[in-house]
Amino acid sequence: MPPINERKTIAAFLDHETARIDALVEEQQRLIALLKEKRQAVISHAVTKGLNPDAPMKDSGVEWLGEVPEHWIVAPIKMFVSF
Repeated sequence: MPPINERKTIAAFLDHETARIDALVEEQQRLIALLKEKRQAVISHAVTKGLNPDAPMKDSGVEWLGEVPEHWIVAPIKMFVSF
C-alpha cells in the first residue's frame, strides 16, 4: 500500500477528475436537451408553416394553429381518412 501522502494525492486527483467528468456529462446532457428542443421546434415549424418560409400565409381558422401556408386546405382529419 502506498504511503498516506501518496494515497491522499491519488484521492485528490481522482476527486478532481471525477468532478471534471461529472461537469462534462452534465454539459452534454444540457446540449442534448437543447438539440431535442431544436428538433421539436423545426418539426413543429415544418408541420405548421411548411418548408417555404416565403410562402404567403392565411389564417387557419383554428385558434391554436394560427396561420398556415395559403395553398393549404384546413379541414378535419375525418375528411381525408376513414376508420
